[in-house]
Amino acid sequence: MPRWWPVAAVIGAGVAFVAHDRLLGFTDYYGLFGNGVDALVYRHGGLTARTSDPLYSFFLFETLPFTYPPFAALMFVPLSLLSVAGTAIAVNLVNLVLLYLAVRLSWRALGYEDSVRMRVVSVASAVALTWIEPVRMTLWLGQINLVLLVLVLWDLSRPEQSRLRGIGVGLAAGLKLTPAFFIAYLVVVRQWRAAMVATLTFAATIAAGFVMIFTDAWQFWTSAIIRSDRIGLISSPANQSVRGILARALRTEEPPMWLWLLCAGVVAVAGLWAAQLAHRHGRHLLSLTVCGLTAPMVSPFSWGHHWVWVVPLLVLCLDQAVRWGRWWGYLLPVAAAVPLCAWYRSYPDGVVAIGIFMTPGEPLVRTLVQSAYPIVFAVLVAVVLVAYGRRTPTRAAVPDAQQVPDADRRPTMVMAPVVITPSVVDDEMTTGGTVRDESKDSLAPRV
Repeated sequence: MPRWWPVAAVIGAGVAFVAHDRLLGFTDYYGLFGNGVDALVYRHGGLTARTSDPLYSFFLFETLPFTYPPFAALMFVPLSLLSVAGTAIAVNLVNLVLLYLAVRLSWRALGYEDSVRMRVVSVASAVALTWIEPVRMTLWLGQINLVLLVLVLWDLSRPEQSRLRGIGVGLAAGLKLTPAFFIAYLVVVRQWRAAMVATLTFAATIAAGFVMIFTDAWQFWTSAIIRSDRIGLISSPANQSVRGILARALRTEEPPMWLWLLCAGVVAVAGLWAAQLAHRHGRHLLSLTVCGLTAPMVSPFSWGHHWVWVVPLLVLCLDQAVRWGRWWGYLLPVAAAVPLCAWYRSYPDGVVAIGIFMTPGEPLVRTLVQSAYPIVFAVLVAVVLVAYGRRTPTRAAVPDAQQVPDADRRPTMVMAPVVITPSVVDDEMTTGGTVRDESKDSLAPRV
């Protein structure tokens, strides 16, 4: 990690802070923390789980239903013990901490040492990333997306031999169904034990819902689960999924089911294929990120703020710039960030539309910007397939952790035999220690 990065990251954080303060503010309605309506939905869901009221029949403010699995309502019970103001404060603080953890876990997954420099960069980068639309809207609405990101990222960035690896995926899927896509990923990369743990954990969350709130669980798993219209208009530009693209292209609210399933299936296969290739070549964070971005593509409805896996994507772009070692390498994270920024447009009636996909324009331009995130996904998958599709990995693919510069590489405990070999220095016999790692997936550094 270059020595000038902390300074650059702090400057970026300062620019983001001033931009928030001068443009949309912090506590005004369209300010960074000015809404929080989804946090109130979570609070009300937790409150409803404590009573006999039906969970999937109420509409908060007459328009907002509870759309999460019953297990999520059980997890939101603590919020129901707080006031409305207390809920907003708690959710905002937790989301800010989770954003920092997402950045820090991404650097750790790439093998960077957990140094003071890296922590400073992570804190400042987290502040700067509040101007990325998925992050900003997650904070603005008080959404749960960063919880899911950190659960999965923490879980699957651990070594494959870690105990109960997969539990984070199962818990995330119990809170919101989309992360269950990572179970398919674990199967594709042949991590059978983690896939089993994730599946059993997910099943346990379903069972917990039936045990605690049987009627609501029955309603969700038999009817509410398939009603994506309870989330929003499928054709909305904010629906950055395959189904949303089809609805807008066909100018309908209900694209043919067979067409959506076919297109979603093709996208899922392409995403899992790219993720598997990246994994085979030791690019584990890239593999997870591709999978994380495939999930909202194939989901029936994906708001822009569901795309929080762009956080590790931007970290990957910065890491690639370091690996290239040229100034033009930093054009990559800039190019990746441009379509993801929280571009906004204010209207005379006071409404503010946030997100590049909400930008009006000529039909061709409007069509492109309304598919901005799927285009980012398509470019990423294409790059991975081209870069690794024709390249056969060596017997021991070098993982991310051993491709970073030596000065930034985190210390690694190597469980391998040490072979002492003689070497001659200045005509005197000395011993030079070298480590030979006989494991399949790593090449150990010299120690």
